[in-house]
Amino acid sequence: MKRTLTVFLILVLGVSSSFSQSFQSITMPKGLSVSNQLEYSYNSDYQSEIFENWMNVDYRHKIFSAGIRFDVFQPNDPDPSISRGKDPYSDISFKYISTNIGNRKEGLKLTVGNYYEMFGRGLVLKSYEDRNIRIDNNLLGVSVGANYANFHLRALSGMAENAMAERKDILHAADLEFRGIKGVKLGATYAANEPDIENIARTSLATVRFAPRFWKFDLYAEYGIKNNEDIENSVFNGAENKIGEGLYGNLNFYLGPFSISGEYKYYDNFAFQSEDKTIDYNTPPSLRNDYTYILLNRHPSALNQNNEQGYQFEANFTFSENSILLVNYNQTNTLGPSSYYQRILNTNNDPQTQLKDLYFQFTQTWSKSLETIFAFDINEELSTNTKNITPILDSKFYFGDIHTIRVVLEHQQTENYVSEEKYYDQIIQLEYLRSPNISVSLVTEMKTSEPTPNEIKREFWGFVMFGYKLASHTDVSLLIGTRQAGNICVGGVCRYEPEFEGIELKMLTRLY
Repeated sequence: MKRTLTVFLILVLGVSSSFSQSFQSITMPKGLSVSNQLEYSYNSDYQSEIFENWMNVDYRHKIFSAGIRFDVFQPNDPDPSISRGKDPYSDISFKYISTNIGNRKEGLKLTVGNYYEMFGRGLVLKSYEDRNIRIDNNLLGVSVGANYANFHLRALSGMAENAMAERKDILHAADLEFRGIKGVKLGATYAANEPDIENIARTSLATVRFAPRFWKFDLYAEYGIKNNEDIENSVFNGAENKIGEGLYGNLNFYLGPFSISGEYKYYDNFAFQSEDKTIDYNTPPSLRNDYTYILLNRHPSALNQNNEQGYQFEANFTFSENSILLVNYNQTNTLGPSSYYQRILNTNNDPQTQLKDLYFQFTQTWSKSLETIFAFDINEELSTNTKNITPILDSKFYFGDIHTIRVVLEHQQTENYVSEEKYYDQIIQLEYLRSPNISVSLVTEMKTSEPTPNEIKREFWGFVMFGYKLASHTDVSLLIGTRQAGNICVGGVCRYEPEFEGIELKMLTRLY
């Protein structure tokens, strides 16, 4: 079944690619769009393979739209947090029909089936899909959006899949936003889940937000509380009218070539989850950087919606059209004994610094043929008890409008506070780009360690990755070699990838 599906999909995409190369583009029926994402890997160390494919078909006609997503996992990733009870699996896992009546001033949108939704900055609800980290907490049910005058209302009722691919808890949510004051947005959100268990109290979250714009400033502030009658009575004996609270604020300032952004967070027992704790309904801003460089993602600190207080500052200064400086600093601490989180757990721990990260990046364009990025990062994190110092040199050499050679040098010095071990990683990446169709990358890595005093151990990894764009609609990449274990993080949500040796094929096709 697996090999048949693989061959079938590759043949279909190959035929469409050949057709497109001959005629430069494929003309789809009006309103119809198709996208297909295929990922296949074979790990020669474990003689295991993973095949995953997502095919989306969407159709829009006047006020109506509909779509399906056909998923094939033969087999899926063995990690239970990824496979979610779908190993092997093939089915239509996402389907919807929607109608949109009226306009942005006065209108109504109704969706039945599967859908995604996000209110505000995600403090209460963030239902989304990100295949890089294998997050898909779509809701199955009904969603309604209505616009009238200066009011925008969204309401929904639906169920998300838990770790066993079952939809049990029901989520009800509503969001109202008012835009009748020039330069100001006001909003309020409420959500509550109904557990699929008798005599269990529902958990609810409610927030209010304020977002004005004036002169050179943008401000966003949102505050919320969390309620659960069972916990209020059993833990606080009815003396508290909430069991958690969350606060997020963001202030931006722009003045000519200079801009600065400041953010603050306070998340005290504010995770909004299903009864079995395998579904996260909310993902508030993490105030962590998502880096494109490999070594900067080796020591992630995952978001904890229950026990975080912190801030982030970022400044950008454009000296000239050829010189740009970026500076970012963020820090996250755990909460103290007076927090709802510790009082519910009956603990008495002092606050600790969970993460400190200082990052500099200077981009210099020397000429039409040369651009260089100098980056430097100092990172300390509690989860691994390490301090990491990472300098990076990233240079691009342009040869005309088509050919580019990129050289990236990454070095990371790590100190473990517990074992007092000191070691370093080094990565060299050589990349050739022939715009817009061809790319070839060679990545080599060496890691030193000192498992016992005066005994230096060195490990090596390396892979080559080929990329090719078929006509205007299909991107193909093929990785061959070995890759060290690491993490992929987006917005504070991380997925661990074990060490890999073998081949990895990815193919993405979009037809409109």
